[in-house]
Amino acid sequence: MQRLLIIEPNLRVHSGHYAEFVRALGARAEGEIDIVAHPDADELLRSIPGVRASMEEPRIGRPLAEWRRILRATSDGTRFLVLTSDGRHAAAVSAAAALSSRAPDHACFFFHWIPTGLRASLLLRLSARARKHSLAITPTEKIAHVLREAGWRRVECVPYPALGPVHPPEPAHFARVMMAGAARLNKGLDVIAALAWRWAGEARSMPLFVQVSTKHALRHGRREAAVVESLLASGYRGLQVDDRAPDRGEYTARFNGALVLAPYERERFSDAVSGVVLDALLHGAPVIATRGTWPGMQVERFGAGITIEQRTPDALAAAIDQVLTEWPAYAERACAAARILAQEHDPGRLLKLLSQPKA
Repeated sequence: MQRLLIIEPNLRVHSGHYAEFVRALGARAEGEIDIVAHPDADELLRSIPGVRASMEEPRIGRPLAEWRRILRATSDGTRFLVLTSDGRHAAAVSAAAALSSRAPDHACFFFHWIPTGLRASLLLRLSARARKHSLAITPTEKIAHVLREAGWRRVECVPYPALGPVHPPEPAHFARVMMAGAARLNKGLDVIAALAWRWAGEARSMPLFVQVSTKHALRHGRREAAVVESLLASGYRGLQVDDRAPDRGEYTARFNGALVLAPYERERFSDAVSGVVLDALLHGAPVIATRGTWPGMQVERFGAGITIEQRTPDALAAAIDQVLTEWPAYAERACAAARILAQEHDPGRLLKLLSQPKA
């Protein structure tokens, strides 16, 4: 494939969905990807085979640098992918294309969720050239359908790129109940905190591991900070917390023997992929998820856990006890899911799409 430029100003640290996305593509790219990211990501990018940090000035992180790079790539014909796209990027490409008289069929956008709200509606009116010529990529058919209805002519749905372990996982003995990933309310942090208080009152001691690293690069959201404090104040003796984001090796090792809790908000995750839940299943960890969410659909598809209708500590506690009574069977099904999902979500699928000429 020709060299591909990826633009992602939020890529700063070694953990999180931005880093995992780039790491997955790098594993299949054979050195054909340049990354425009925040300067803080330079060390990370040097550690990922298959990619290289773009050192062009001005660097991302400075005012308007992201937009200047998008405008320049649109104008000079560089094939590029905006990794986390919204209407602002499509509008910028449309404006640059109008000025250069170049059809922006070399511009690619990855939409992780459905654009909503007044701002999205306004930006839609400014993105006509992008919607006509550029490639919109989605990880779910629901997002793809919404974009087509909004006038995007080139829309492709590709399973979210992710890497499983080198060797398929084998069922492990139960070790812990776990909430992985940064502490976020829309992922059920408040439900987990309430569960800790409940178990403390019942004098239970089952290992409960919660990653309480920050939602944003340097800080929690205001509401998350209060819930983290409540979790820590529960006094639950089985509670284990980590306030930092682990490196990839430690992150993936945590799934061994884990029952992963994903009581995510239905409104936010009905159509959005969860990288944490995908990683859990790829590493053979059963999951408890909210029914009607993308994670819940994966759990039900493979029988690799339980879905709950109500996001309450009572429902979560009952689901945990049910999985633990049949742990070997759930672990076996999660490992079977891992083998299928590793093929479906192979990053090579997205790279193949990005290397194809305009249809």
